[in-house]
Amino acid sequence: MVSRTAVVPAHVGETFTKRVRLREEEISAFASSVQDRNPLHHDLAVARAAGYPGLIASGTHIGSILMALTATHFARPLEDGTPRNGLGMGFDIRFRAVVLAGEDIDLRWIVTGLERKDRLAGWIAQLEGEARSLRGVLLSATGTLLLRLGVRHEAAA
Repeated sequence: MVSRTAVVPAHVGETFTKRVRLREEEISAFASSVQDRNPLHHDLAVARAAGYPGLIASGTHIGSILMALTATHFARPLEDGTPRNGLGMGFDIRFRAVVLAGEDIDLRWIVTGLERKDRLAGWIAQLEGEARSLRGVLLSATGTLLLRLGVRHEAAA
C-alpha cells in the first residue's frame, strides 16, 4: 500500500480521459500504415454492404490511441512540478463493438493499483480503461505500466 503523503507518480483512483472522433480518411490512413488491408477500413461500398453505416476503424487504431493516452498522461509533471514518466509493460485489449467513422469516442483510464518496485527504480501501476460511444463500450482494456519520478529542478533565482 502506498501512502498518499509520500511523493508517488500516481494514486489509486487517478482518472484521465480524452474524446476523439475518427474521420474516414484517418481510418483508412491508419489501416494502411499498419498494413491492414481489410476493405471495411478502406472501401465505403464494402462497409455498407456488410451492414455498417460507413467505414469502421481497425481495432488496433483505437487501441493504439487508448494506450498512447497513458504515455501522454504520465509524461505530464505532478501538481508540484515533479517530472514523471511511464513505460507500458503490457496491455490486454478486448474488442466489444466496432468503431464507426464520425462518432465521438470517450477514452478513459483509471489507476487501480500502485506498488513500489525498488528493483525497477519505480512503481508498477495497474490500470483499467475503456473506449465508449453513445452506443456503449467499444473496447475495454487493462494496462500495466512502470512509472518513475524525475528530479524536480527549481527555477534559478
